[in-house]
Amino acid sequence: MHKLIFEYSMKLRTCIYIVVLLGVIESFCGEPLFAKRKKDKIEEAKPSAEELFVKNNFEEKRCAEWTKGRRFIYVSNDLSLLLKPEQDTVPIHVSFKNKIFTFEGMIEKSILGQAQYAVLIFDCEGIKYQYRTEKTIKEIKDSDYKPLLPDMVAEEDVLKARKMLIGKTLYIKTSIWYDENGVEIGGHKFVPVVIKDILPGDKVLPIKFVFEDNVGNTANVLGTLFPETLATQYTTFDRLFSFDNPRNLYKTISDVNWDLITKSKVMKGMTKDECRLSLGRPNDVRRIPTYGGLKEQWFYNTGSYLFFEDGILTDFRL
Repeated sequence: MHKLIFEYSMKLRTCIYIVVLLGVIESFCGEPLFAKRKKDKIEEAKPSAEELFVKNNFEEKRCAEWTKGRRFIYVSNDLSLLLKPEQDTVPIHVSFKNKIFTFEGMIEKSILGQAQYAVLIFDCEGIKYQYRTEKTIKEIKDSDYKPLLPDMVAEEDVLKARKMLIGKTLYIKTSIWYDENGVEIGGHKFVPVVIKDILPGDKVLPIKFVFEDNVGNTANVLGTLFPETLATQYTTFDRLFSFDNPRNLYKTISDVNWDLITKSKVMKGMTKDECRLSLGRPNDVRRIPTYGGLKEQWFYNTGSYLFFEDGILTDFRL
């Protein structure tokens, strides 16, 4: 009898210990241990009209979808080392800029009869050029492989952009404009411009948008019509242009401050939001709590800095 009582008391003690232990664990977790957790529904931001324009009209084709005869415009003067001519008769000291490279197909090669790799073949003015991939033809056909072609832009993208954008009035979102020689000139942001032409860009930013502002100045900016990469994250179409007047989104900003924003300038008394619209996001931010309030310092890679007190600009250097 005593033995049964002892065993029962030990089991009861064990159960109590487990209950206490679960309570401790729950206190750390902040919620019942076995409660069903509700997954927070994070509502994704809706794409802008500019993002939808790009998504619905421009898409980088998989290499497997390329057809013979697809044309590419070369955007650099010198031939890339990644394009190997099959002949030794390539003209010397001749600019390749704006020449057409036509896709002829792909072949498969091997190294000492072992590893295989696909080679893309292009023709330019009767001379064949090879671009080596690190994949087999089967791997290319079975994947979303899109080669980073050196210094080339698909002619079809330029022609389609011309058809859809020339003559359109857009609102430019950058004040960094360039003249026809590629020299940076002073521009305004959030002002209407009319697209005059779409041209091949350069090896990083393949599209050149040529436009005219409302006082007759002609300039251009470089960008891309495809999703952003590390190199192009600030120069995608939706970062460069808006279909609608941005002023309508900031009706509470005074006309004086808005005029400064379009010129990428600031003055004392502006808010942080107004300064961010004018100069963009800072590269470094330092916050200093004081007895009088919160001080904040913004620093830009250009050497500019802004000082705020309680969210209002008190000092700056541009």
